[in-house]
Amino acid sequence: MQILIFSGYNQILQSSAAVATACHAARRGKRVLLASAGPAHLTGAMLGQSLSSRPLELEPNLAAMEVSPLEELGALWDVTRGNLRGAMTSRLREIGPEELPTFPGIDAIGAILVADKARRMNRFDLMVVDGPMPDSLTRALSLPDALRWLTRQIFGLDRGPGQSRSSQEAAIFPAALITSSAQAPLQDLRVYLEVQRSSINADTGTRVRLVVTPEELHMPAPRSTLTALGLYSMACDEIIVSGEPAEVDDAHRLEFSYQTSKARPGLRVSKLTQTPAIRDTWALRGASLYLDGEVFDAAKSARTSAHEREVKLYIPFLDPKELDIALANEEVLVRLGALRRHVLLPGITTGGRLRAKVDPDEVLRLWVE
Repeated sequence: MQILIFSGYNQILQSSAAVATACHAARRGKRVLLASAGPAHLTGAMLGQSLSSRPLELEPNLAAMEVSPLEELGALWDVTRGNLRGAMTSRLREIGPEELPTFPGIDAIGAILVADKARRMNRFDLMVVDGPMPDSLTRALSLPDALRWLTRQIFGLDRGPGQSRSSQEAAIFPAALITSSAQAPLQDLRVYLEVQRSSINADTGTRVRLVVTPEELHMPAPRSTLTALGLYSMACDEIIVSGEPAEVDDAHRLEFSYQTSKARPGLRVSKLTQTPAIRDTWALRGASLYLDGEVFDAAKSARTSAHEREVKLYIPFLDPKELDIALANEEVLVRLGALRRHVLLPGITTGGRLRAKVDPDEVLRLWVE
């Protein structure tokens, strides 16, 4: 199943592009799930349908739903707390799903959980996600790193089952003081979040479509968003510009060109109509947007890593001067301005030497020799 995540700084434009794409793809024979990831949930209003957290079949090849992040997280928490054992975790077991807090990025986390379920159902060829907005998406992608840091600092739990001496010595509550039955759920939750993030990265066929106006191309936001997504292994294969071709100059076309750098997405310029309409009308709008062609070209922005001891990060607008790479607790710590990511390279744990290089196509290569 392929996943297209539509994100942008204008909710109505973003939703218009997502709905038009989904309806067009369905009319071309794809089995499509259109999921609104909120928080405004404009998808139903655009289609004139009342949607819920369960997929509603609108026509033979098209179903639509509204993602309820607290409902998705609550179901995950019910499974997790059932595995907690021991006196130290008794209070955690008492926390019900209705007590879970909301936080920045929760909409994206809910969408990721729904995408995982849809992939396992094997009912759909394409999932079109309306939202979340760029900041929410990048916050969700960074959550596994934050949880890994937290469990290491508090309990001294390294990645996998490891508990290195340095982490144990620095821990607030060393894992040695906690029963193994209490440690396991913490590790399981951390691993689960990392698996979920990797299940929607560029190698799995997931792509982000950034929807902007011609004026927003002049602002720093699209470039910084593309850089953040690339650092977290997400690929933006197209920027959809809602406007007339004459409103986008040649300099911006070249700047965002896939031919300029393999990490950059390229522009698709088309005036997006935003008024609610029936599905036939949305399908026609999608056909106009994609020139009556396919909505997904996997070959255009393929992302692959050559070896398990090597990681390639396609980072648009990468500035090597802002790049800082270090080792911390058997992980590679990549800092890029205000952004930070922890990268796991298996060879590091066996004494290999870390190497890094920035290729001309804005690709950061990390490998172990």
